[in-house]
Amino acid sequence: MLTAVVAALMLQQAAGMISWNPPPAADAEMPAEAPPPAEAPPTAPPAPEIPGWALADPYAWERSQCSPMIRKEASMELCQARVRTQLATVLGDRLPPGLQPSGVEGCRQVSNGAGGYELTCAPPQRQMASSTAPVAEVCEERPTATGSGGVNFERRCTPASGPAPARDGLTFKLGGD
Repeated sequence: MLTAVVAALMLQQAAGMISWNPPPAADAEMPAEAPPPAEAPPTAPPAPEIPGWALADPYAWERSQCSPMIRKEASMELCQARVRTQLATVLGDRLPPGLQPSGVEGCRQVSNGAGGYELTCAPPQRQMASSTAPVAEVCEERPTATGSGGVNFERRCTPASGPAPARDGLTFKLGGD
């Protein structure tokens, strides 16, 4: 039974063969070889495929393509230049001014300190953030008596690098502070 099924499949495949080039007729002359086609002039690269929603919101397209999870190792500037060039190719004059690709790579507008901005192509200056770490403190809690016979605990803290806290009352020095 299995042999019959295999034989039927083989016959079915053999019958369905398609010949794309019909064999030449025996009495027909063989045509001379045609000269190779002339090289076509170079054409502009095809427009990149950008989805319709990206054309409606080009800022979202740039954010989606230049996300750190998508661009991985590439720098943000290179990614933005690539995406903005693609958008300029597809949208042309409809591209928003904020997404116009700059002609000079690596240049940006920086504050000139007088309320305006100037174009600079220097590498960005990196500054360390100011330290906002808490200062180490030495704290001391002392009980104090209240007028009604109760006790309040008072906490005094001084910076660890500052002067030692003032000690009130009777103190004994036994080989150190």
